[in-house]
Amino acid sequence: MKKLIKSLLFLFFSVQVIGQSDYYWVGGSGNWSNYSSHWATSSGGNIFHTTSPGSNDKVIFDSNSFSQANQTVTLDSDNNSFKDMSWVGVTDNPKFNMSGKTFEVHGKVEYDPNMQFQSVGTLSFVSSSTGSIISGGHNLGNIYVRKPSGTFHLLSPIRTSSFYVENGS
Repeated sequence: MKKLIKSLLFLFFSVQVIGQSDYYWVGGSGNWSNYSSHWATSSGGNIFHTTSPGSNDKVIFDSNSFSQANQTVTLDSDNNSFKDMSWVGVTDNPKFNMSGKTFEVHGKVEYDPNMQFQSVGTLSFVSSSTGSIISGGHNLGNIYVRKPSGTFHLLSPIRTSSFYVENGS
């Protein structure tokens, strides 16, 4: 019985980790959907993912993401999601062009004051786990909290075009 419980616990925790990947943006300006040129498996790396980020993935923009000032990441696809997204530590004042599109967020979002928005969109927090946002002092467009359960935390002052809470707290 002890062995069965240990095996079940191992299986449970293994399943929780499967499918979770870190996606590092590299190569400067580009489109979100261009995974074979921009979504690396490590910071500054040259081994790339075979798909764009999904709802279990952590999206990271850092000091190795941009090589020149004002390079732009453009959200060019529909049905975009991730678990966490961080712009903390970016250099060269990159631009983020959400093109009025929507992200489904399953965790947290952290923007950095050393970036700018070329165009905003919508952040839709949908998971039942805890969600949070650090605005980096930016106007974030639209924010929806659609969490069937769980909590949502504002971890910095926020400016937004609209803020809706449908479910959650």
